[in-house]
Amino acid sequence: MTEIQDRLATGKGKFTPRYPELGTGAVSYEDCISPEFFTAEREAVFERSWLYVGRVERLPRPGTFFTRELPGKLASIVVTKGLDGEVHAFHNVCAHRGNKVVWQEHPQEESAGSCRQFACKYHGWRYGLDGCVTHVTNEAEFFDLDKDSLGMPSVACETFAGFVFVNLAADPVPLRTFLGDRIGELEGYPFDKMTQRYGFSTRIHGNWKLAVDSVCEWYHPPYVHGRFIDPDVSKAEKMVPPVDAYHYDVFRPHMLTSVPGPPPLPPRDGGAGEPRRDQRWVYKLFRAGLFGPDDVPDIGELPAFLNKGEIGFWGNDQFWLFPNLSVQIWARNYYITYTYWPESVDSHIYEIDMYFVPPANARDRLAQELVVDSTIEFAMQDVNTIEATHSALATRAQREFHLSDQELLIRQFHTVIRDTVAAHQQGQNP
Repeated sequence: MTEIQDRLATGKGKFTPRYPELGTGAVSYEDCISPEFFTAEREAVFERSWLYVGRVERLPRPGTFFTRELPGKLASIVVTKGLDGEVHAFHNVCAHRGNKVVWQEHPQEESAGSCRQFACKYHGWRYGLDGCVTHVTNEAEFFDLDKDSLGMPSVACETFAGFVFVNLAADPVPLRTFLGDRIGELEGYPFDKMTQRYGFSTRIHGNWKLAVDSVCEWYHPPYVHGRFIDPDVSKAEKMVPPVDAYHYDVFRPHMLTSVPGPPPLPPRDGGAGEPRRDQRWVYKLFRAGLFGPDDVPDIGELPAFLNKGEIGFWGNDQFWLFPNLSVQIWARNYYITYTYWPESVDSHIYEIDMYFVPPANARDRLAQELVVDSTIEFAMQDVNTIEATHSALATRAQREFHLSDQELLIRQFHTVIRDTVAAHQQGQNP
C-alpha cells in the first residue's frame, strides 16, 4: 500500500454483508439485453416514477417555459411557470388534431422562452399557461364543442430543492413521499447559489443501466482512466484510494456513495513551472482539475448531512435518486447532475449538467471550464466501456457475473429495478 493509500484506508471492512437481502452470489445481466424486459421496465419504472426534467432557474418568472422530449417517445411535455407562480407541466399535444403545440423550427427539438399563452401552429388554437383552451379558431364551425373542458393534458409536476420532477402516472404518490427522509435532506444544500451551468448530452449505444453501473464503483479508474492517472497501470493502481476508503449507503429505492478526493492546492506560488505535455501541469496552471477548482467559493457552512461516512479527505457525495438521476455534491462547492434516458434496450441519452457559483473573473471561468472538460473526458472514456460491455453481453456467451464489495450499489440498483417490474406485473406497489 502506498503512502496516500495508507492515509485514506479506514479498515471499515466490507459493506455488502450489511444488506443480506441483496446476497453475494453471481448476478445476471439479462435485464440489460432483453427486449421484453425493456418493455416491462418502461411501463413499471419510467411511466410510474418521478422523473427529473430541469431546474427552476429555467423558469425565472410567470410565463417562462421549456419543453422536454423524453427519449424513447415516452412523452413530449411543456413545463411552465403559471400566473400563480407555481410550476406546471402538460403533455405537449393539441386537443384539436393532436399536433405538438410548443416548438420552434424543428418539431423534435426542445425549446424554451416566455409567452402569455401557447398557440398551435397547425390551426391556431390557443392555450393559457394553465393548459386550458382559450381560443378555438372558427369555433362556430364545430359541433357541441365544450371549450371549457378542453386543454393540454396535465402531467403531475412537483419541485424539490429547485429540481423539477414530473410523473406520467395518473395518481402518483407525492414526490416527497417517494424521495424519503434521506434524500429529503438535500433541501438543506444551497443549490440556488450555483447558477453557472454547463450542459452536455450524447447518445450511447448501450443499455442505460450499464451507464449507471459505471459510476457506482471506483474499481475501474486505473484501467479506464489510466491516461489521466498514470499511463503505467502498475503506478495508476497505487494512486487510487484503497477499496475501504469509500462509503456506501442504501435507502431503498435510492442510494449513496461517498468518495475521497485530493486536498486543494496551496495558494498560488507564482506559476506552474516549465510547460509540459502533462495533465497534472495543466491542473496546476489553472488551479483546477477533476475534483473541482482549488480556489473554492464561499457558500457558507455545509449542511451536516454531507459526508456521513466521515471520509478524511472527502471528495463528493453522489446521491442516486431512483430511477435515473444522480446528484453529485462536491467538496469544492459545485454540483453535477447525471441523467440517463432509455430509448431502447440498447440505446440511451446521457445528460451531464454541471453547476457552479458564477465566476467572478476570467480566471474563475477558465478553472470551471477545465473542470467541465476533465469531467466530460472521463465520462466519454466510460462511454466506450459501456458500449463494449453491452455488445459483449448481447452475445450471452457469459450469463453469470461476479460483483465485488465495492460494487454493492450495482447489486442494489438492479435488484430494485427487477423488484419494481415484478411488483407492477403482479399488480402490487413496489
